[in-house]
Amino acid sequence: MQDDGQFYSRNCGIDLPYLKKYLVMPVYLYFYPFNLKIMRLSIISYILFFFLTTGLHPLRAQLSDGGTPASQEVREIDQPLVVTIAPPDVQGLLLQDELLMQSGDPQRIGVNLEVDYKPEHNQVWINTGKGTQYSRTLFTSKGAQGLALYFSGFNLPPGARLFVYTPGYARCIGAFTHNNNMPGGYFATGVLPGDSIILEYETPPGINEGFTIDEIMYMYRPMPGNIMDRAGDCQVNAACSEGNLWRDQINSVVRIMIKNGNSNFWCTGTLLNNTSGDFRPLLLTADHCAESQDIYATAADVARWIFYFQFQTPACEDMFITDAKSLTGAVKLASSSAQGNNGSDFYLITLNNPIPADYTPFYAGWDISGELSPSGVSIHHPGGDVKKISTYTRPLTSTQWGNIPDTHFKVKWSATQNGHGTTEGGSSGSPLFNNSGYVIGQLTGGESSCGQPEAPDYYGKIAFSWLSNGSADSSSLKPWLDPQDLGLKKLAGSFNTHQALARFKADTTFIGVGGKVHFINLSLGNPLTFYWNFEGGDPASSNQSVPPEITYHNSGAFNVKLTVANQFGADSLIREQYIKVVPGLFPNPTSGLIYAIAGQQGSALQAITISNILGQEVGRLNPPFKSATLAEIDLGFLPSGYYLITIKDTKGVTTQKVMKSPF
Repeated sequence: MQDDGQFYSRNCGIDLPYLKKYLVMPVYLYFYPFNLKIMRLSIISYILFFFLTTGLHPLRAQLSDGGTPASQEVREIDQPLVVTIAPPDVQGLLLQDELLMQSGDPQRIGVNLEVDYKPEHNQVWINTGKGTQYSRTLFTSKGAQGLALYFSGFNLPPGARLFVYTPGYARCIGAFTHNNNMPGGYFATGVLPGDSIILEYETPPGINEGFTIDEIMYMYRPMPGNIMDRAGDCQVNAACSEGNLWRDQINSVVRIMIKNGNSNFWCTGTLLNNTSGDFRPLLLTADHCAESQDIYATAADVARWIFYFQFQTPACEDMFITDAKSLTGAVKLASSSAQGNNGSDFYLITLNNPIPADYTPFYAGWDISGELSPSGVSIHHPGGDVKKISTYTRPLTSTQWGNIPDTHFKVKWSATQNGHGTTEGGSSGSPLFNNSGYVIGQLTGGESSCGQPEAPDYYGKIAFSWLSNGSADSSSLKPWLDPQDLGLKKLAGSFNTHQALARFKADTTFIGVGGKVHFINLSLGNPLTFYWNFEGGDPASSNQSVPPEITYHNSGAFNVKLTVANQFGADSLIREQYIKVVPGLFPNPTSGLIYAIAGQQGSALQAITISNILGQEVGRLNPPFKSATLAEIDLGFLPSGYYLITIKDTKGVTTQKVMKSPF
């Protein structure tokens, strides 16, 4: 579950120079010409200083347990295994793409290169000192715009954590854990920018397996998140005024990074409601999105598609997008087959995971009447770019794409206040909404573009997809969208108002080393199951609604995650760097001011004594302090050297050595 096309990830740490000293152990994989498949379509200044210098600056991205790679905390000079993959012939790919685009095929964005990597290949494992070990592997392929990893046999054991990041930790996704294991054992990460990425795998002692990496995606075209305006200049951002009446529907539209064999490309899909009201994550796209060069996406391919929610600008103006929310994997339920040539070109899947509530998914309504709407919109991701909206103000007409009549709607787009939205490669599979806000079709293709804004586009009719592509469940929408067999012609869209919502708080978020924290469960929606993850905590997890007291033995800023679920879905809440654990005295060394914190939650400072290294008292502080748990100590009057500071609070006495530096 997770990010990218994309490098919408978080910065998981600082650039440590010693991490660039790699032991070069290259594995060269040479590839001979193959039949590349073409697609049709990421308090005080000291306290601030303490936490800023930990290097932890997360941005929510690929759905995971979050956290910090162990290498950042251990900071031992290790030597990652380096796996070098021979790059493809990019110029040859571009020439091939150009020829095929002349015949109507859109751009491919990347190809997958075969590898055979298992974590047991790595002979260097570092002991974290916390009951785990980790190894690091650098994957590199010269000239790539971005890289992504495709897994099989993905079955992480409990206690294992997997991170993927760029050298220097600038972009990071993870931690992936056993919670990301899926039936079939397939998994994929989103794309990270550049031609080198590092995989870090942390496990309990004696365990060095859990997955195979069998493919690496080599993205050879610029990534939409990296360079804005990938779509044509005429396109209209969904956040513009044209989207004001369509805010709910906008939240139903999803960008898809398609894997088909050894090629990758963009499409668009839509979440749909169903008559059971169970908010099953059903997603509609185009059948031709699952096909290229007469080869259909396999179940293993679809299990590694990545779905991006809310990949859109917050305002009408173009801007860089630094965050995206995504999920990995789906199962095909039904399709028309033949890419629309003999049907309505629909492809229905169900996502492998419930959609978290903080993705704000809207399950769009649908209308199978086949009526010709006088106006409406399409919402889409042209070229994989941020979400756009195209408007029509002329009545639809009924037509066909292939050999069967009345399978499609023909639409012509209208100029609006902020542009003249059309469609592009990557828009395939996007929804056509009627003037009542219901989905009535999905995009097959057409001639419209910024150069030809008046040219028509064609959308496969949901009315035809209902039962007319065949009577089997695998070729019809009805069994999936009307499982209650209510015979409805239309169904309104809805947000999941019954879903459990993960909510919690701590009785304190700022403690000293060895301190304890009580967590308060505030979840909504009558959750039936709970799973807590306490990064850096003891215990590290709990499945109780109210977890036990959590002890933090080491300094740092730690994430807390709660996942809850009920019969209507699941939700997770990660509070990044939520629990801040500081040494009893900080900063140490100091040139003057130093701060003392009470040792445990619930304790209060009573007295502080300063002694020289011989144990002779040279200073004393008594209440009042800055607060019951925090005292400011000025050592400026003392000469440079070592001192002992004894802290007495209501739960005990501790003594620590500090160094007074001259500057």
